[in-house]
Amino acid sequence: MKFTLLRALVLYSLAEHQLGHATTIRVTTNGNSFSVGDDGRGHAIARTVASAPYLKFIYNHFDYPFGSNEAAPVQLQGIGMSLINSLCSELTIEVRKPDAMLRLAFRDGQLCGHEVRDVVTPAGETGNTIRGTIRPELGGDGVDNTSLALWLRQLLPAHPALRIVFNGETLRTEQPTD
Repeated sequence: MKFTLLRALVLYSLAEHQLGHATTIRVTTNGNSFSVGDDGRGHAIARTVASAPYLKFIYNHFDYPFGSNEAAPVQLQGIGMSLINSLCSELTIEVRKPDAMLRLAFRDGQLCGHEVRDVVTPAGETGNTIRGTIRPELGGDGVDNTSLALWLRQLLPAHPALRIVFNGETLRTEQPTD
């Protein structure tokens, strides 16, 4: 389950790369906690869908319908991100735009913090970082880093400019030798 959750988040960042928006994907794991980030364009901060803030709509899609608008659209990425959110005891989404930063905090699948700051990021840095802790009742000893690193390496041939950093180490397609 943990491996699958991380793969879903990494594939979201890979899609950003394939659209030409991200060059680097950063993945960090520590037990049941994780972080997946990219230097892509970053989620839309001020956008709304069916009168709901876009990111609340995406990460709380399981709360559908939103308010009285029963004809609100359903988005596949929202179903996936909402599922990921429901599997985490804590989830934080950080969106970096050239002139603003948004941080959303979820606890047990529910939005509990929303912060937008007008910030000029260094060199116009943009992207998303999603950090979380997988619910302890889902069991297990944490993420299998060996299997995850192997899978991440298999993504590298997707494009020669793709850079993946896992637990602080830049991965290469070849396995390092001892």
